[in-house]
Amino acid sequence: MEKQVTVLMSTYNGEQYLQEQVDSILRQKGVQVRLLVRDDGSTDQTQALLNAYQEKGQLHYYSGSNLGTARSFLQLVKDSPESEYYAFSDQDDVWKEDKLSRALSLIQQSRTAEKPLLYAGSFQMTDAGLKEIHGGENHYTTQTFANAIVYSCCTGCTMVMNKRLRDILASKPLPQHLMMHDDWIHKVCLAMGGKVVFDSQPMMLYRQHGNNVDGGIHTLKDKVHKVWAEKSTRARIMSNQLGELLKLYGDQLPEVNQKLLKHALHFGKGNLSQRVRLAFDPTYTIREKRNLNHEFRISLLMNYW
Repeated sequence: MEKQVTVLMSTYNGEQYLQEQVDSILRQKGVQVRLLVRDDGSTDQTQALLNAYQEKGQLHYYSGSNLGTARSFLQLVKDSPESEYYAFSDQDDVWKEDKLSRALSLIQQSRTAEKPLLYAGSFQMTDAGLKEIHGGENHYTTQTFANAIVYSCCTGCTMVMNKRLRDILASKPLPQHLMMHDDWIHKVCLAMGGKVVFDSQPMMLYRQHGNNVDGGIHTLKDKVHKVWAEKSTRARIMSNQLGELLKLYGDQLPEVNQKLLKHALHFGKGNLSQRVRLAFDPTYTIREKRNLNHEFRISLLMNYW
């Protein structure tokens, strides 16, 4: 029998590209798709478009107050029905027809259904007209908890998770300190002793346009600017988020991950010498993609982490 996948989509003023994305989800082969959409307070024709699909029985949607992208997706997780697997979708991309079936095939090869499992994939970046853009493809996702403390690098619109991970996420309140939903979910999965399966083959077109939350390309200059901009608006968001991870899941974490987390939080809030030691600690350093260490180190040295 085909496996059931509940696709979770958060929309906000997405009328321009929404139909193309919904249609690509409904065309998925080899899986039983159920599409659940939470509209985050749209003021354009997004809800009218969703209602047309709902009247044909092709999806279910509901509207809520404006929570922002990250919290809207996590609220979807809490509101989601029972399913074998769950996937996340943005409102403006286009999926290949075998995106979900390939993800499930790779997940099932892990043979650890009792553990939280998360699939993360690569993507092909395009412009608004779906013309390929080269230079910003994501070809790596951190797969250990120590590396996830530094940088999760897990693109939400590619993610598929098993029911075990969904239940872990749904059992806790929405975190107060949150960078993005994909960052949080990736960290929770690895912190809880789960496994991340990375697929380097692009299975979707990741559309770039003026309304994107995240443009996908991050240079060193971008990261310096990001840290500086967030310094005045979201004080210590990275360490605060990890602190909340410890608060919500601390007693459930494997001992080794508890120690990694507590050590990072202690040294990250210490004096300059301690922060430098943490910044270049080989336990946490991402060796496969050294550029992913930059934001972590910049934040520590600026005493913002």
